[in-house]
Amino acid sequence: MDKGKKTDLIVLMILLASIITIALILTSLGEKNKLERVAALSVLYNAGLGADYKTFLNSPTYLYDDRVLDAYSYFTDKNPSNELMLNNSIRMHNLPEERIFEYNSALTKLTQARTKKEYPDLERKVASLIESSKLLSDRSDLFRRRLSEEIYDSLVEFGGTKVEIIIGGRVRTLDLSKLDPAVVLSIMTVESSLNPFALMEERSIDESFSSYVYSRGLMQIYEMTLWTLNSWLRQSQINIKPEELWSVRNNIFLGMVYLAYANELLEERR
Repeated sequence: MDKGKKTDLIVLMILLASIITIALILTSLGEKNKLERVAALSVLYNAGLGADYKTFLNSPTYLYDDRVLDAYSYFTDKNPSNELMLNNSIRMHNLPEERIFEYNSALTKLTQARTKKEYPDLERKVASLIESSKLLSDRSDLFRRRLSEEIYDSLVEFGGTKVEIIIGGRVRTLDLSKLDPAVVLSIMTVESSLNPFALMEERSIDESFSSYVYSRGLMQIYEMTLWTLNSWLRQSQINIKPEELWSVRNNIFLGMVYLAYANELLEERR
């Protein structure tokens, strides 16, 4: 090989190495940005839409985002152990199993004739987690299978929809397809351990209104949060009652609407 060709080969190898290095750096930065977005969304879901998420994320005593990121690593196969432990000390409300499979009829219109994007790995992981749940171990195999299917189907069906909301007199169209279903599942896992009977009781900040406040279902929706969401959703003629929060579909839909709006807020703050 003559000297000129050797030089050309060396230059080509340097260029290829540079391209690969840049690609790896961009991939790493993209992954870092994605995890930062997941963490920020988790704070806005847990602490409220008006929360200064950066302050929360910088606090060594705030661990909610870490728990969500652990779950996210599991659902996206980034967890080396490939294992996720559910919380088995959750308080459960006693109600007929059929109640959780009922849903608000207005939601049917949203998902009609929609193309669903499938996530077989997520479907398998949801089924596996519910199968491993000690709190649901006394339920029949049929119930647990139906529950995992209902959770997965709700995610993929609502994940292909757009919904109009109204906030402060301004109409917005939320595109739920922009939500990563793994993020929704991660927050759901931290909130309720995928248990639709989950009921959380906390002392109220405003005890003149009520001594305690309660959050319910898979996404742990508070009644006051429900009022806010219903006020947004009147633009789409959707109104969900407090007793309907036990529904798998209703609860997941409301959680996704909240997260989709939180996602828009993060975009606007960039």
